[in-house]
Amino acid sequence: MLTLCQQLRSRILGRRRVCAGAAAAARASRERRVCMVVLTAQFTCYTMFAMKRIRSRRDFIAASACLAATLDRSARAARLEDPPCNAAGERVGEVQAQSAIVHTRLTLHPERNNRGWSFPVHPHNLNTVSELANIRIPDGLSVDDLEGACPGQAGAVRLLWAADPNLSGARSTEWFDVTSATGFVHQFALTGLSPSTRYWIAIETRAQKGGRTRRGGISTFRTAPAPDQWRPIKFHALSCQDYACRDLLDGFKTYRSLAADPADFVCSIGDNVYYDLDLPFAVNKEIARFHWHRMYSQPRLMQVFRATPGYWLKDDHDSHEDDNWPDRPSQRVKPMTYTDLAPVFAEQVPMGPSTYRRARWGKALELFFVENRDFRSPNPERDGPNHTLWGQRQKEWLKKALLDSDADFRVLISPNCIVGPDPTHGPPFRYPGGGADSHGDGGYAFEAREFKQFIRDNRIPNFFTINGDRHWQYHSVDPETGMREFCTGAVTDAHSVPDPVRDERAHRFLRPLGGYLSVAVEGTRQAPKLAFRLHSVTGEVKYEKIFGPAG
Repeated sequence: MLTLCQQLRSRILGRRRVCAGAAAAARASRERRVCMVVLTAQFTCYTMFAMKRIRSRRDFIAASACLAATLDRSARAARLEDPPCNAAGERVGEVQAQSAIVHTRLTLHPERNNRGWSFPVHPHNLNTVSELANIRIPDGLSVDDLEGACPGQAGAVRLLWAADPNLSGARSTEWFDVTSATGFVHQFALTGLSPSTRYWIAIETRAQKGGRTRRGGISTFRTAPAPDQWRPIKFHALSCQDYACRDLLDGFKTYRSLAADPADFVCSIGDNVYYDLDLPFAVNKEIARFHWHRMYSQPRLMQVFRATPGYWLKDDHDSHEDDNWPDRPSQRVKPMTYTDLAPVFAEQVPMGPSTYRRARWGKALELFFVENRDFRSPNPERDGPNHTLWGQRQKEWLKKALLDSDADFRVLISPNCIVGPDPTHGPPFRYPGGGADSHGDGGYAFEAREFKQFIRDNRIPNFFTINGDRHWQYHSVDPETGMREFCTGAVTDAHSVPDPVRDERAHRFLRPLGGYLSVAVEGTRQAPKLAFRLHSVTGEVKYEKIFGPAG
C-alpha cells in the first residue's frame, strides 16, 4: 500500500520539481496539503476496493488520483461569501436590430474541471443498449468530479454593456439572484439597442448577501441592421457536435476555423450535445445539464462565442433520444422522458419565449427558425394530412411569415432536411407504421410536399433551406418544385457518415465529411447576391454556389 501512495502522490504533484529557491514554508504547506488529500483519497478508494467496487490495483490508482484531484480542487474552492465565477463565459443570442439575449451561468471555479474522471471507453465502441446502460459514473464520484464539469454556485449577477470596447459609460442591469433552481443560469434580455451597432458586454458577480464583486472578461456582438438598411452579412451554420468525436484537446477544428473566419452570427442547428450517445447518459437532469457545461466550456467554443452571437435549435439527441417525439418511451435515458429533458435546452442556451421564430438582418436577409420536436406526431404513424412534424399552429405561422417578408432573401433554418433526399432513413422504413424521422426521408412526405408546393405556388422569391442532422454535406434541388437546400454536415470528420447514397436527380454536391456552412450577403443594395460555401473542418472551401436577386 505504501507503493500505491507513492505513485498516487507522484500523480498529484504532477512529478513537478520544486524550485530550490522556493520558500521552505510554502513547500512544506503544499506537501502537507497534498499528503492529506492523498491519504483521504487513498482511504476512500481502499474502502471501495474492499467492497469490490474497484477490482484492480490499476483502477485503484486511477480512481484515487481522480478523487484526490477533486478533493484538492475542493480544498481550494472559494468560500460562499466570495463572488462566483462563470467558467463558460457568456453567450449572446437571439440578436435583432434592437435586442439581444445574454446567457451566463455562475460557477464555483473560474475554469472547467480538466482533471476530472473520464470514461475509459469510447461510446461508439459499444454496440448494444445494455452495454451502454452499464456505463455509469463510478460509486463515490459525482457529476462535479467528471472531466469538463463546471460546478455551479449560487450568487448574484448583473450585466454591463456599452458601445465602447473599454465599457466607458457602460449601462448595467440590476442585480439578480441565481440559485440551483435554474441550474445557476441567468439570461438577460437587452432591449433598446441601436441597429447595426457593435456592443461590448461584461458580467459582474457577487455573493447573494453582497460584498465584493468579480468582473468577467469582455465579449462583443453587433446588432442586426434595421429592416430598411442594407449591408453585407455573413453567418455560419453547423450541427451534430459529438463530444466523444472531438478532434482537438480544447474543442473542435471547426471552431478553430470559425474563429479565423469572422461572421455576424452562428446558427447551431441541433444535436448540440448527445444525451443518449455521449457518456454519461442523461438519466437525470443534473447529467443533462452537465452535457451542456462540458461542451460550451471548451476553450475553442468560448473563443468563438466571445466574439460572435448565435441562434440555437434543438433536435433529437439534445432534447431526449434518437428519432424522438414527445410521447416516445425512453430507452437509453430512462427514467427521464421527453417532458423532463426537452426544457433543459431553453435553459442552457440564449432563448426567448418561443423556439420557432424569425430574425431580420436588414433589407437583404430574413431567417425563419422552426421547431421540429415539440409538436410532431409520432414517427410510426401512417403518413397523411394529419401526420405533422411542425404542428398546425407553427405551420400557419411559418406560411404567414414567409408571405409577409419583404427581404431580398428568405432562409429557413431547420434541424432536419426538407428536400433531402435522406437515403439512410428511406425504405425499408424503420418503424412498423411506415414512418421515418424527417420531411426528406418519406416519414412526413405529405406535409413536405404541401410546403414545397406552397413555396412554388405563392412564388416566394429567393427562398432557401438550411438543415443539420445529416452527417454529410450537400446541396440539393427538389426535382418537382426546385426548392434548394444546403446541409452543414457534422462538426467533425469522425462523426460523419462515410458512404451516403447519391441521388442524381437532387444532389448538386455531396461530400461525406464534416465542417460547416457559411452564407454571405454580397453585392450591392441594387444587385444583392447570396453565397453559400461548404467548408471542411480546417476552413477550406469545398463547394460554392452564388445566387443573384432572381435566384
